[in-house]
Amino acid sequence: MTKDLELLARRDGDVTLLCAPGVGLFTEPLAPGALLGPGQDAGALLAAGRAARLLVPHGVQGRVVNALPERVQAPVGYGEVLYRLEPVEAGGGALAEEGADAAGGLVLPAPQTGRFYRRPAPDEPAYAEEGAELTDGAAVGLLEVMKTFSQVHYQAKGGLPARARLARWLVEDGAEVRAGDPLLELEA
Repeated sequence: MTKDLELLARRDGDVTLLCAPGVGLFTEPLAPGALLGPGQDAGALLAAGRAARLLVPHGVQGRVVNALPERVQAPVGYGEVLYRLEPVEAGGGALAEEGADAAGGLVLPAPQTGRFYRRPAPDEPAYAEEGAELTDGAAVGLLEVMKTFSQVHYQAKGGLPARARLARWLVEDGAEVRAGDPLLELEA
């Protein structure tokens, strides 16, 4: 990935529309029912051989109500609607900022849906153990999507500090996760 792009947001009554910030191929969309909050990863836009992460803009949150695109890499134009978000009812799992869970603690969310592994290989130690200090860019695990593995990194953004301690794992090694699910709890 080369850069981050913030999705364009506009209102349509009670629904928030998140739109493409450029022309390209939209990929890695979030499934219907997913909760989105400020700073959260919401897929990628491929253009001119480069990929950019799509981020939810500040002040936007809600539940995805539209269907997934029909294609893995769906062609989109500037301003085309990628997500329709309905407001989350009070007490219905509303999001604060990325990095904050319902109890007010810091969490690192899964960047996309897949199978999460804490270690690079079954016979190797975990990337990080409970109590370890994490710094911006530190690898914390692997995410498998369609037999393709990507490292998951701790990133100091969306309210997460530059340094944090891994308080506890919130998912088991090899567990299925959805985009936005908390992977680990942090202490500043």
